[in-house]
Amino acid sequence: MSRRQQQGPSVFDMDAVRLDVPGAEPATSAIIEEAPVEVQAPKRGRPVKTTTKPKATPFYLHPAVKEVLRDICYHHRVKEHDLFIEGLDLVLKKRAYPSIAEIIAQAEAKKS
Repeated sequence: MSRRQQQGPSVFDMDAVRLDVPGAEPATSAIIEEAPVEVQAPKRGRPVKTTTKPKATPFYLHPAVKEVLRDICYHHRVKEHDLFIEGLDLVLKKRAYPSIAEIIAQAEAKKS
């Protein structure tokens, strides 16, 4: 048996496709009332972001400072990022700004 004989009828073979179903009324005799549908044109441009990603802020550290920072991270078992955030919180506090957690909470409250 060839491979062609094992498959069902082709969609291009119109003799194999039955357009009439016994016992059902033709669609032309039924009255169909539909509510008008408003179609909106698709918006162009970039899609709206649902979440915001943190933005990278690279900065230069002298190799000697970087080495000391890595030692601190090793001995206190913390990440460099955690120390940067701690330092940034201290800078904000010194200049009478809200903490990072408060700033994030305010930004999230504005979104909602």
